[in-house]
Amino acid sequence: MLTPARRLRTRVSIFLLVVMASCTSAPPRQPPPEPAHETVVAGGLPDARFFADDLDEATRSRIEREMRAALLTRWQAAGRPVAGLDVDMLALSGGGADGAFSAGLLTGWSERGDRPEFDLVTGISVGALVAPFAFLGSDDDDELRAIFTGLDTPDIAELRLFSALFGALSLARTDPLRAQIERFVDDDFLARIAAEHRKGRRLLVGTTNIDAARPVIWNMGEIAEAGELELFKDVVLASASIPGAFPPVEIEVEAGDHRYTELHVDGGVGHMVLIGPTRAADALPQDLPFPVRRTIYVIMNVALVPPYQPVEDRLLAIVGRSLSTLIRAHSDGDLIRIYLAAGAAGADFRLTFLPPGFQAPPGSPFDRAYMTRLFETAYEEGRRGVTWLKEPPALIGRRSIEGTLPTFAPPEPAD
Repeated sequence: MLTPARRLRTRVSIFLLVVMASCTSAPPRQPPPEPAHETVVAGGLPDARFFADDLDEATRSRIEREMRAALLTRWQAAGRPVAGLDVDMLALSGGGADGAFSAGLLTGWSERGDRPEFDLVTGISVGALVAPFAFLGSDDDDELRAIFTGLDTPDIAELRLFSALFGALSLARTDPLRAQIERFVDDDFLARIAAEHRKGRRLLVGTTNIDAARPVIWNMGEIAEAGELELFKDVVLASASIPGAFPPVEIEVEAGDHRYTELHVDGGVGHMVLIGPTRAADALPQDLPFPVRRTIYVIMNVALVPPYQPVEDRLLAIVGRSLSTLIRAHSDGDLIRIYLAAGAAGADFRLTFLPPGFQAPPGSPFDRAYMTRLFETAYEEGRRGVTWLKEPPALIGRRSIEGTLPTFAPPEPAD
C-alpha cells in the first residue's frame, strides 16, 4: 500500500518522464547540402517541380515544348479550326476557411453551365485543396461542397499546446487534415488526374521550401502520372501547412545515391496566388499555325477591399489585423505580377475576391457554420454570373471598384 507521499512522488516521476519524452529530439534530419539543393529530385521525377522565383533555360524550353505539343494536339483533334483555340487558366489563392468562397463559386459556375474546362489550374494553401477538384471539373463539385460545408476545426487540426511548450514545431497537428486528404485522394483520383495530364492540361500546386526560403511549383499531373500517391498527398498537405500553426511537411529527395529531407510549408509564405514561374510568358509558344485566345481567371479567397473596422485595444486583435493587412499587401503584389504576365502573353485578366462583409468568427479557424454560409453565398454568385474585374484593385483604386462589386449582407451568426 503506497503512502500519500509515495503516490505523489510516483505521479511526479511519471509526469517528468512524459515531459522528458516530449523533449527528446528525433534523429537530426539531413537537409540537402547547399551546392545540391537546386538539383535534388523528389519521387525520382526530375521534371516534377521547379522554383517559382526563376526559370532556367532548360525548364523554359521544356515548358514551351510541352505547351506547343498540347495545343497542336487539341487543335488537330478539333478539326484544325481557322478561329484557333481558347485557352482558359485558373489561379486559386490561399485564405484558410475562406477557401469556401472559391469552392462555392466554382460549384455555382458549374450550375450556370458556362464554366470552362481549364487548361491550367494552380493552387496555393487552401487553394491547393480546391485545385485538384477544379481541375477534374464539374463532376467533382459534390466533393467540394462536402469539404467546405461538412468539416469543422477538429476535422482539420488537433491542438497540442502542451507539446508546443516543449519543442514541438507547431501549435496543432495536421493528422486530421491528412486523413481528410486521404479520404478523397486515392489511386483512382490519381489516375483521373494523370489522364487529364496526358491530354496536355496542367495542375500546379505551390509550396515553400523553408530551407531555401524559396517558393516551389509542383507539377501534380507529372506526379500522378508516375503513381506517386504519397508525394501527391504530401505536397497538398505542405501547401496548406501554415507555419507555426501546423508542422512543416518532410519531403524526401535524392541526389544520386544520397538521400535528404526537405521541409516544406504553406505556399502562401512565398505567394498568395500564382499562375506560373517568374518569366512564365517567355515559355509560351509564339509561332503556332493558329490564333490562341488566353484568359486568366483569378479567384482570391481574401477580402481585397476590407471594411473600416476599429480594432480592439488588445495584443492579439492588433496582431491579427496587422497580419491580415500584410496578407492583402502580399496579394496586391501577386495580382500585379499576374496582370503584367497576362499582358505579356496577350491574355485577358479576370479577377474576383471574397465579398465585403464576410469575416470568420474568432476562436474557431475552420468554423463549419461560417464556411457553409460563405459557400452558399459564393454558389449563388457563380450561378447568377460572376462579376469579374479586369484589373487588380491596387492599379485602379478602391473607389473605382466599390460600385462595381456585388453587395452582400454580413452573414448572420449561427444560433
